Amino acid sequence: MSIQGLIKNNIDELNEIQQRLDETQLTVIAGKLIGANRIFFSGMGRSGNMVKALAIRFMHLGYDAYVAGDAATPSISKGDVLVAVSSSGKTNVTMNHLETAKKNGGTTVLISSVRENPERSDCYLCIPAKTEVASTQHAGSLFEQSVLIVGDALSSYIQSKENISTEYMNDRHANLQ
Repeated sequence: MSIQGLIKNNIDELNEIQQRLDETQLTVIAGKLIGANRIFFSGMGRSGNMVKALAIRFMHLGYDAYVAGDAATPSISKGDVLVAVSSSGKTNVTMNHLETAKKNGGTTVLISSVRENPERSDCYLCIPAKTEVASTQHAGSLFEQSVLIVGDALSSYIQSKENISTEYMNDRHANLQ
């Protein structure tokens, strides 16, 4: 298959994921994020790479956004939201972050590729990249791409809903590069 053909295939897989996402859950999650004092993100391995990108997007929106495990991350408390990303829905460190957030009064969101254990969090979104959509991509690539696209969509939705200007977001872009 050509490179263009592979790109089309990947986009087709992402379209199939999009059709299976629960709009109600997405809206509930957006509402929790809008009302957050601070937003924390948790993920290990490749999911960890995605949550770092999402934290940047929410920082640009004006939120205090942190990645669990970073040295400058404060403790989570009531009024804060933790968005935990684990394709398996079982990653020990990520599940421990969910428990810690709940114990300290935080609201929890779990994004996973399986429909198991939604009770581990206050809000749950299944991105069925492993279970319902056949992928020709390596390992968790489809899940990772989907997490980034969902995060971007949530960011854009909140930007629009809260009337946050692009200029404001640009002013929050890093200048110590």
